[in-house]
Amino acid sequence: MRLTVLGTGTARPTAGTATSGLLVRSGATAVLLDCGTGIAARLDHHLPADALTAVVLTHLHADHALDLAALRYRFPWADGSPRRIPLHLPAGGRAAVVAMSTAIAERPGFIEEAFEINEFAAEDEIQVGELIVRTAPAQHYVTAASIVVTNPAGRRLVYAGDTGPTERLVDLARDADLFMVEATLLTADEDDAVRGHLTADEAIEIAGRARADRTLLVHYPAERRAALVAACAADGRGIEVALEGITVIVNGSGADGGANPGRGRPALVVRR
Repeated sequence: MRLTVLGTGTARPTAGTATSGLLVRSGATAVLLDCGTGIAARLDHHLPADALTAVVLTHLHADHALDLAALRYRFPWADGSPRRIPLHLPAGGRAAVVAMSTAIAERPGFIEEAFEINEFAAEDEIQVGELIVRTAPAQHYVTAASIVVTNPAGRRLVYAGDTGPTERLVDLARDADLFMVEATLLTADEDDAVRGHLTADEAIEIAGRARADRTLLVHYPAERRAALVAACAADGRGIEVALEGITVIVNGSGADGGANPGRGRPALVVRR
């Protein structure tokens, strides 16, 4: 199982990266997790849109979903696609996609001509090619999910999505082979009373307690990258800052004494 980071940014556009998007591949299966602004073009460096097995969106905020409209233009304009790509969304997602089609001045069913829309429950299990995708509720300002992807060998990849600090997230990521967790905020004072994002300190603390074999921080302001790298180094538990374009091979081949040395840490392959 391979995970490629297509973007690491937050909703505010920066020159350094696209927003949220992760490509997971295993055998002939290819799943796009989130499709925020800039992700459709980044995906094109790795595979054509019609080669995707499915798209899964954690929620419908622009930095996780807006490039679904751009991705639609990779398919024939008039007739859509001969094979509609399954698009899995949280409850209420279908109405948002119809509204998106209308907002970009296309017919209401424009996006649905290329994507087969399926709304998932708060806790659901979806078979996507040879992968199992499991959803879990995330604490955010809108209906949102964290995602667990498991391959046939039982390797487990956990993507927190956008979420405030919860014990549920620690449990979800516990002993995962790979954990992607957001580090959006500088301080908790930037957030609402009911939290919807994590600070870097909170992300590192949750990752440390979850004891995943490898953890990557995603969804962070590009100008804070150096500070995040320093914070991870100071923590000393091998937590890393994701960069756009890196690919992680989740196979446990890098037995280097990580949190679960019996399995070995997933190998990290950098492709920029």
